[in-house]
Amino acid sequence: MRETLSQRSWEWIKKQPDFHSHELAKEMDVSLHQAQMVIDHLKTLGAVETINSKAKPVVYAKVARAKPHLPGKNPTSPQPNSIRQRIWQAMRFLEVFTIPEVMGLAECSKSSVERYLTDLCRYEYVVKVGSFNKRAPMAKRRGWHNRYRLFNNTGHKYPVARKEGLYDQNLKRLIERPETAE
Repeated sequence: MRETLSQRSWEWIKKQPDFHSHELAKEMDVSLHQAQMVIDHLKTLGAVETINSKAKPVVYAKVARAKPHLPGKNPTSPQPNSIRQRIWQAMRFLEVFTIPEVMGLAECSKSSVERYLTDLCRYEYVVKVGSFNKRAPMAKRRGWHNRYRLFNNTGHKYPVARKEGLYDQNLKRLIERPETAE
């Protein structure tokens, strides 16, 4: 797991008797503005204090025995407002739906809904309940959309499609692809 800028900065600051924002920016290879933001954040957490504000640049030092809470990045955690989370919530709300209905409720593109719907259909979380007659003339098909039903509603967290299978965050397990009858 990669460390955040605040975590890397704190590890460096702990080893310094004192420092200023220019040193931190150079050491972390970030802009002066980003370094100052990290320092301000650590000051609000009570981990860094100003030693000399009259000096240019201002001199800072770590607070003795300070242990700021700096949570790391978790690349596998679901984003609460991600597109797929919104699509999943729309499907749970509607239960029986069309692609345009989900697009409207989730406020996302048709391709996003279709892509996620394909994954969910593949793992039998969603089933198609009604489709139009492909042989019917275009005039009779106009305005008709396939209807889908959420078949496997396991909870509020959206299932994540992976190479190995579909990871259900509610069941906390990987769902393997069902065997297709040949």
